[in-house]
Amino acid sequence: MDGTVTSDPRHSTQADTTASIMFEQPLNERYRTIMRLETLFRQAEFGIHGDGEWHSRLAIETLASILEVLARGDLRSEIIKELERVSGVLTQLGDRPGVDGDRVYYFVNQCTDIVDRLRSLPGQLGSSLRRDEMLNSVIQRSGIAGGTCGFDLPAYHHWLQQPAQRRRQALEDWYAVLDGLRQACDLLLQLIRDSAMPQSHTAIDGIYQRNLERGTSVQLVSVELPADTPWFAEISGNKHFVTVRFMETGGDQERASQTDRDVEFILRCCTL
Repeated sequence: MDGTVTSDPRHSTQADTTASIMFEQPLNERYRTIMRLETLFRQAEFGIHGDGEWHSRLAIETLASILEVLARGDLRSEIIKELERVSGVLTQLGDRPGVDGDRVYYFVNQCTDIVDRLRSLPGQLGSSLRRDEMLNSVIQRSGIAGGTCGFDLPAYHHWLQQPAQRRRQALEDWYAVLDGLRQACDLLLQLIRDSAMPQSHTAIDGIYQRNLERGTSVQLVSVELPADTPWFAEISGNKHFVTVRFMETGGDQERASQTDRDVEFILRCCTL
């Protein structure tokens, strides 16, 4: 299971006065990677804007995680391919009657601008960050439990004692190298999430299964529940079908089990 849980209000279509929680499941590896990066960039933002030493530590460790993701393959090419694919789909949609062409072409231009920015970057994404001596020493030891203690990395320990504004500026400069990647992830996920119409469904005895339309490519499935729900959604699926199980826990020490009650929820099958 690789679902992502978010309570970000930007992902909710309910009224502002109604809190909800969204459970999301990407259905292909490309969007699994993009959503992992989205989580890391949000975590980094929290760390960058905090004043404490532990905020800065979080931002640095998150940067190490992002660079680890980038080292697994040619992610820049994958992101560019997806931006170009989405741009092509949007261009076709913009010619249809009743479609807001100005809005569509705004996003097409956004895709094009980010593609140009990514292509202009020299070398592998983030490669320049690995040439920073202190940053690279932290990255190399970040996989060791407790490996960034002060006695292990005195230069890092000294940097963490600098004024908050100085640390924040350094972090912003490092993350600026990856800003094109962050913008690409944000844009793609915004477009994918906005592509689906919410549909109300009922999971009989806590389970819902659905065959996906042949010939359509669903990139992301999301389930929306009220924030005070006693259940959480476990989502699995592939290009052919999706299954949602609503789970509940009986206590702190008990393993979660599927509820036997009917559960009303909102489903979105995001495809673009």
